[in-house]
Order: sequence, then C-alpha cells, then structure tokens
Amino acid sequence: MKKIVLLFVVVLSATFVYAQSYKETFDTNSLEWTECGYKNGLGTAIIDKGTMTITSKGELKGLGAVASGLSGVNTKVRENTFFETHCYAPIDVEKPFTVVAKVNVKKLEDDRLVGFVFNYRDGGNYYAFAFNGSFVKFIRYENNKVVGEVMQGLPDSGKRRADMQWTLDSDGNQLTFKVDGAVALNIRYMPLQYAGFGFYTFGNQELIVDEVEFIQ
Repeated sequence: MKKIVLLFVVVLSATFVYAQSYKETFDTNSLEWTECGYKNGLGTAIIDKGTMTITSKGELKGLGAVASGLSGVNTKVRENTFFETHCYAPIDVEKPFTVVAKVNVKKLEDDRLVGFVFNYRDGGNYYAFAFNGSFVKFIRYENNKVVGEVMQGLPDSGKRRADMQWTLDSDGNQLTFKVDGAVALNIRYMPLQYAGFGFYTFGNQELIVDEVEFIQ
C-alpha cells in the first residue's frame, strides 16, 4: 500500500512539474515587462491599475519639397511606427506551450497592426504575429530588418470585437496564432530559442492587455 501511495505522489509531482501555469494580471510588474512613458518616442507601455496599455504613434508629417508648389495637394501624410514591449516568459520554448492573452484593441484598420512578439532576443531580433482589419502576418526581424514574412487574409474581420482573446500555441513543429478561438495563421518549422515574449503595435494604435497566461 505504501508503494502505491508513493507512486501516486511521484506521478502527481511530475504532473505539477510538466503542467505549469502562470497568470500575469498586471497588479504588479512581476515579470519585469519593459515600460516606457516617454511620449516623444516611438510609443508608450504603461502598467497601471491591473492593465498594461501600449500605444504606438501614427503622426501626420509634411511631404516637404515633394509637394511644394503643387496646388491642391495634401501636404501631410501619416508616418507609422511600430512599438513593442516584452518580458521573459516563465516557459521553456523548446517544449510545447500555450500563451493566452485577454486584450482590448482601440480600432482595427488597414494602417494599424496589433499582435504578439515572441522568440525575442533583443530589440532587433524577434518574431511577431500581427494583424489588422484585413490580414494577418507572421514577421521575422533580424538586426532591425524584416527578413521574412507570411501573410494571408483574415476571415470575418468585420465582426471583430474590441475585447479579444489571443492564443499562441507551439507543439514543437508548428506555431498557431488564434483570435477569439479561430485559427488565424499556422507556421511550420520555425524553431524557437528565446523566452522573450510580448506585444506589438504599429501605426496609430492603442492596445490594452488585461491578463496573460503562460501554460506548459
């Protein structure tokens, strides 16, 4: 009987070791997310009152000499920038894992993107799943440059709510990005090395993150 009880304890302990869950509720900055409050930069990321708010810029800029002297030409264009914030997630990315985030998106339009940052090594080297009102894409950044991307249309985009649930699944061979439970994009044979994980915004966009759960 003692041997049976001991075996049960060992199996139960192994279950806790290999099926862990950590939920970030932003009551404190327990995972040391990068915060930025400088409004004159590319954007801001601020944790306050149990949420993290990420804002990137989409400023109107003058065309300058290109439009000088041209009558009737709008001399302002919107210059979009991207912004990311990250932490180092409590997961082993070389093993299967799931990340679930509850978020609120200001607005989905073609000149704005939101999504996940992951496999983050530093500010110029990471992967991202990002989408807008029309499409979803997987992006690879190396040394601050886009070196590869896969893009496809996002079905039923007109029905998106402001409050969403995003999911990133990795089974070791395939990465799956879901929006409100529906698969948005699958990527195969893209091995992960780094536990850096976060959020991505592009253009005049605001993203509010209520909670993030890391499951492994």
